[in-house]
Amino acid sequence: MTTKQRKPRTKKPKRTATELLNDPNLVTVSLAQASLILGVGRTTAFNAYKRTGYVTDGVPVRKVGRRIVVSLAHLRSALGVLEPAQTDQQ
Repeated sequence: MTTKQRKPRTKKPKRTATELLNDPNLVTVSLAQASLILGVGRTTAFNAYKRTGYVTDGVPVRKVGRRIVVSLAHLRSALGVLEPAQTDQQ
């Protein structure tokens, strides 16, 4: 019996915190991505969410179905980062 050879999966390159913050097309990020942006560990972010419903002061966390998401507008506001300029790409 022969086994079928599978193609190795190619992983998407992970986005950096700067790329996430400066992407004008993103509205929300996952809690794990928010922890990357804030520079805290994932476990710390999840524990803060479970305890308070916030990832940090002024940044609420929402559960949408099974996803746990954070608004980039709130994150940018808490960090003092300006909104990126929207580009009209069609």
